[in-house]
Amino acid sequence: MNKLPYIQPERELHYNLGILILILCNLAQTARNKKVLTIDKMQSFYFLVTRPAFLNKVLMLANKRQIVIDDVDYYTVDTLSVSVDELFDRERLLTMIQILSSKKYLSSEYSNSEGFLFDLTDTGKYIASKLEDGYFRKIRLFIERLSSLQSQSPSKLNGYISTVLKQGV
Repeated sequence: MNKLPYIQPERELHYNLGILILILCNLAQTARNKKVLTIDKMQSFYFLVTRPAFLNKVLMLANKRQIVIDDVDYYTVDTLSVSVDELFDRERLLTMIQILSSKKYLSSEYSNSEGFLFDLTDTGKYIASKLEDGYFRKIRLFIERLSSLQSQSPSKLNGYISTVLKQGV
């Protein structure tokens, strides 16, 4: 008997690259065009944007407006049993960064105070503009709300995340 492969959509590479592209497109720069997206922030933002119920708790702690979450997004395995592996799995994020960089979608610059700051190239921005259908539409909404935390330091973001982990979702 042949078994059909079980594919976990949240582990699919192109889906994850799409989410990362949208994060870079919308959170790499402030409204005043200041680059703010370090690898630590990128990792925290990715973690939050893929867990909307968790994101809401962090927004509440930061006194920011929360998002309306569908039951489909709230009652997921990731929400009910939060795995923090992605929050600390730097290798996975670095691999995705390498892929985006090799396709000439990613740009970076070095700042003495912040370290490496990431953004999309014009080609990367064009690709991001094409990611509008299906679940990417929801991801865009989550990122829009997450932008209110864009100015927070990585340590402040991690503090919010740690607090929510201790309290539970």
